[in-house]
Amino acid sequence: MMRTLDPAITLEPQTADHAVELYPLLADPALYTYIDRPPPDNLEAFTNRLRRLESRRSPDGSQQWLNWAVRLEDGELAGYVEATVYPDAAADIAYVLGSRFHRRGIATVACRQMLERLRVECHVAHCYATADRRNLASTALLNKLGFCEGHHHPHYPVSPEDVLYFLEMQA
Repeated sequence: MMRTLDPAITLEPQTADHAVELYPLLADPALYTYIDRPPPDNLEAFTNRLRRLESRRSPDGSQQWLNWAVRLEDGELAGYVEATVYPDAAADIAYVLGSRFHRRGIATVACRQMLERLRVECHVAHCYATADRRNLASTALLNKLGFCEGHHHPHYPVSPEDVLYFLEMQA
């Protein structure tokens, strides 16, 4: 566990052991208004998904798949943050917090911690994120983190419903 920026929030490398705590948060259909995948089907399937992600690598080994559970000071899990790191020093980020943890600054602190890890530990120079055009909370978060609207993602096309955001990481 690493504590940075705010002692009230810790990022833990996500494992299958987090499934029991994360599943109830992520099974909330309200979270998926702007996420293009459905909630997890059941705890077993979700646990298996987290177990597959424990390798922290894509199946072909070309990408790092970094996932962290967001732990609050009181011990409760709030959600997760994740990054896909590409060989060209670029990364995509994403984040999902349980509904009851929204609008409390938790995502801001957790994402800042993740971005710092990506910069220092993974030497990421360019960071990308996408958000549904209607998701004003996510857009505000990305702007607060210093992201600007981008125009081209180097690794995949961006859905017309989404806005691409870009952050030049400080060395």
